[in-house]
Amino acid sequence: MSTRQERRFRRRRRSARPAPEALRPAESTPLLLQAAAFLAVFTAAILVNLKTLHYGFLTSWDDPTYVVDNPWIRGLSRENLIYVFTKPYFANYLPLHLVSYMVDYSLWGLNPFGFHLQSVLLNGVNAILALFVTRRLFGNFLLAFLAALLFAVHPSHVEAVAWISIRKDLLSTAFLLLTVLFYHRAIGSRSLGRGVYAASVGCFTLGLLSKVSIVALPLFLLVLDWFPRAGRRRIPWKVAIANKIPYALIGLVLVRINTLVQVRAKAAYAQDPLPYLMVKGHAVWNYLALLTGIPSGRPVYDTPEFALGLISVVANLAGILALPVVLWIAHRRRWDVVGLGAGWVLALLLPAILFPLVTYMADRYLYGPSLGFCWMLAAGIVAVSRRTAESIPIRAGVTALLTALPLTLFAYRTIEYNRAWAGSEPLWRYAIARSKDYRVRNNLAQALMNEKRFPEAERLYKQASAVENIVSHQGLAAVYYDTHRYPEAQREIERALEIAHKHGAAYTDLTDATMEDLAEIEYTAGAIYWVQSQNQRAIEAWEAALRANPRHERAAQWLRTARGEPVPAK
Repeated sequence: MSTRQERRFRRRRRSARPAPEALRPAESTPLLLQAAAFLAVFTAAILVNLKTLHYGFLTSWDDPTYVVDNPWIRGLSRENLIYVFTKPYFANYLPLHLVSYMVDYSLWGLNPFGFHLQSVLLNGVNAILALFVTRRLFGNFLLAFLAALLFAVHPSHVEAVAWISIRKDLLSTAFLLLTVLFYHRAIGSRSLGRGVYAASVGCFTLGLLSKVSIVALPLFLLVLDWFPRAGRRRIPWKVAIANKIPYALIGLVLVRINTLVQVRAKAAYAQDPLPYLMVKGHAVWNYLALLTGIPSGRPVYDTPEFALGLISVVANLAGILALPVVLWIAHRRRWDVVGLGAGWVLALLLPAILFPLVTYMADRYLYGPSLGFCWMLAAGIVAVSRRTAESIPIRAGVTALLTALPLTLFAYRTIEYNRAWAGSEPLWRYAIARSKDYRVRNNLAQALMNEKRFPEAERLYKQASAVENIVSHQGLAAVYYDTHRYPEAQREIERALEIAHKHGAAYTDLTDATMEDLAEIEYTAGAIYWVQSQNQRAIEAWEAALRANPRHERAAQWLRTARGEPVPAK
């Protein structure tokens, strides 16, 4: 049996070995070939999402709130910029997300083509940045090209690209890739490069202002320090931790701001540690499966329900440990690409795992993390092809064949799933066949309401109202109001108000976003009372709407009319 000293000696010998051939820095790649590779990656990212350029806004899922009905994105004005940088919007503080819509509006007005165009182009830019970053980290142009190509067409990106409201994932990923690129350059010399280090911290800040979920990126930077490449200096732990402090401080500030305004998850599993960890572990297994491209994506995932048996508990809790275990094994065996890939996926998925988000899991949470999986897949392709044959033509053929298999699968899945995002009705028809979630029925009902298909909408709202929620009763009230069934409309809107106050307890317990929702319910209640000649109750409802949201223009206008006050001159 080997002693501890012998095992330590063997580990040191392994650490002194040169990097595996598949991962050694490649010889200088001709500039023309590099340009062709970058063009191929960008083109692939554009082509698989080209159909989305002809899609409209999703009228029953966030696009009206973020874009269509949002007064603060109507151009790059000083007033709009001050507002989005000083006020949270829709339970989030993500000003750069809104600034991107200002740019679209300035160029295109409310033409959805322009909004989709920016999303598609950003996805292409991210694929190019993925190539830059991968080459910088691993020094192998072939590996970088294959990883970026797979990333460019990965099916987990459909939601982020096709859904305008999820522009935040595209923006934050662009900035986090730049963060890593500049950080790696900063630590490449004997002393920390201050200029590029400052650029890295600046890009990280911009990324957080686009979407705060990249806050755990400094953990990946620590992993990067933990896996020193051949020819690069090993960074002492104290120094490595110290140079992450600026990232951590900025991250904590922006997380705190968003925590104060975000809506908390009210799901039952979020209130109990064991079921919570089981649900999150189950989500990790699902995320890892989605990274393979084999399961199809969904706009909404049903929260799983478990029996607390030993096998169920162990199997689901194991999901929490899966990525850390792979990371540790890769470090011990010096599998650099596997370790950095697992570390990347873990760091970028960590907020979705640790925090009780409103959504149990979502495809959009995989947009950035999918690059880590593509690193590992590309490294596997390169390693297998090198071991298959010495002949360069045969090796190239094996590489092309091994790449074509996942590339074709990814591209097919992306193009096929993109069809579901062609509009609100096809999206929710697609979702309703795969989900029992009441929100799916509410959203499809809203899409049908927009087309005046009241009987179908009523049926769906009634199905969804089996789960206590405001939206179903608010929707039913709208159906009954539009079909002149006013007593039924009154019953449903009062039920919606009852649920709103039940969950809010008092106005002071509600966030700005839920206050705006409450104002809309009160406004609708006032309209229903008014049409039934219950004028005093209508006035009280509109007053309540303005207390909840003083900027509610329709409530203010109807209140002035009800009181017989003159309309102010514009």
